[in-house]
Amino acid sequence: MKPDLTDCLRRLKMETCWLQNEFIAAAPHKDQRSSQLACEMAVIRLHDSWTRFCREIVVISALGRTLTLGGTSILPASGVTDRASFVRVLRSKYPYSRRWYEPKWGTAYHCIDAASRLRIGNLSTIAAALGAINSPADKIRHVRNFYAHRRRESARKATSTGLFLSSLSPTVFDLASHTVGGTTVIESWVLNLLAVATAALQ
Repeated sequence: MKPDLTDCLRRLKMETCWLQNEFIAAAPHKDQRSSQLACEMAVIRLHDSWTRFCREIVVISALGRTLTLGGTSILPASGVTDRASFVRVLRSKYPYSRRWYEPKWGTAYHCIDAASRLRIGNLSTIAAALGAINSPADKIRHVRNFYAHRRRESARKATSTGLFLSSLSPTVFDLASHTVGGTTVIESWVLNLLAVATAALQ
């Protein structure tokens, strides 16, 4: 069965809610290194889930012959007939030196730029949603990068998000603390990602 935008949103909801629940279950056990690992891996995979979602909605939109959540029909992007041609056409839109790499799909600028190069039919909707100031994607990316790489610069960017109690150490259990709205940081991330995702598919 051909995947559609509704299916993309459903899979994102299932995965992000699962990761949120795994994080919340592990977070109270701060004395266990396995809990720290579980929480950090949940953050890493949360970012990965968002990255895959962003790529998939551009792929499906470029393939066309599908409907947005609002019922608008999307026409195929020029030259895109299947997934193999999607990659080929997208790469042809970049300078030669960049043709062997796919965009950083989880970063709004790069995802929107790729969608713009392909001239997908729902570009304006996707661009407005992914570029919204309430998207937590950049904060998730900075935090994820520290847990994935453990570098001084990635630690600086993670703590600059203001999500951690210490300005020096991005301790993953701090993401279980409550925000002004009463939800934990991890819960607010998931809620806001799903809101952005839903807006992108209208």
